[in-house]
Amino acid sequence: MTSRRTPLFNHHKELGAKIVDFAGWEMPIQYTSILSEHKAVRDGAGIFDVSHMGQIFVKGPETIDFLSYVTTWDMNRQKKGDCRYCHILDERGCIIDDTIVYTISEDSYMLIPNASKISKVFDWLSKNSENFEVSIENLSDEYFCLALQGPDSPRLLGQHLNTSVGSFQLVKIGDTIISGTGYTGEKGCEIIGPLSEVVNHWESLVEMGAIPIGLGARDTLRLEKGYLLSGQDFDGNQTTLEADYSWVIDWNHDFIGKEALVGFQKKRYPKLRGILIEDRGIVRPGNSVFNNGSKISSLTSGSLSPSLRKGIGLAYLDLDIGTPITVEVRGNHLNGRVVRMPFL
Repeated sequence: MTSRRTPLFNHHKELGAKIVDFAGWEMPIQYTSILSEHKAVRDGAGIFDVSHMGQIFVKGPETIDFLSYVTTWDMNRQKKGDCRYCHILDERGCIIDDTIVYTISEDSYMLIPNASKISKVFDWLSKNSENFEVSIENLSDEYFCLALQGPDSPRLLGQHLNTSVGSFQLVKIGDTIISGTGYTGEKGCEIIGPLSEVVNHWESLVEMGAIPIGLGARDTLRLEKGYLLSGQDFDGNQTTLEADYSWVIDWNHDFIGKEALVGFQKKRYPKLRGILIEDRGIVRPGNSVFNNGSKISSLTSGSLSPSLRKGIGLAYLDLDIGTPITVEVRGNHLNGRVVRMPFL
């Protein structure tokens, strides 16, 4: 199967980006180095091409009831211009995908599924819409998404589009949506609009000083904040409770997977925990985690934290915060401990 490219592919190549396959897309992993790009976002402003992400629109008089049923959040609590991070679950309470729901109007919403889950989410929504008066459109091939992230990003956004946006709020300028969202834990926004406009936005923001950032730094930035990575930290077999994301659940409404989660609460189960490595060394997804000499889990995510200058990782563990562990890297056991997230 041929990998896809965003309209900015040639721009990435001209900037010297290292290109890798990511969820079926040829995407930039880095332009200069992951460390320098990570620092640029934490200290200034970086721009990410995340046009591989999806855009699914749901409209109709029963949209609020429908989205409340298929996500973990009661959309009756949303107002026009609100954005909400939530989970889409199956009947077992397991995460199909995590998404942000954009309230464009009372009967018009947009969901942003992860690149590898666009078709799965669209099919799941369509399958469960039979009893609701809604229309569902997958317009992912018609829209771009740029993420402008970092403490200097509000200034650049104001200079670029003469607007501002609050955290988890959105504004519309013509066909373009600007939302106060991101995947870095920094101030910032995401700009979503028709594909034909992406080059203008990219070139303008880069000219103003936004530093192009690849997916490598995007991963270290999100990991420092303990954000989930679809396909790694959950793969369709973990519940929202196991991922330790119960805060995304509004228990006061009915939704797919609720009954299973209510029953799950009564059990003892491993939860996704942070691991901070105290020895020198870099951990990676798949590295084995040991406690008292026995393997108990594997890292779902792992990397060097550029901010902490230490190895950090995530794993599903039934251990208390502060418990000593080791992570096996190429036959060596690196000492670490279980910590609360975020790391930073």
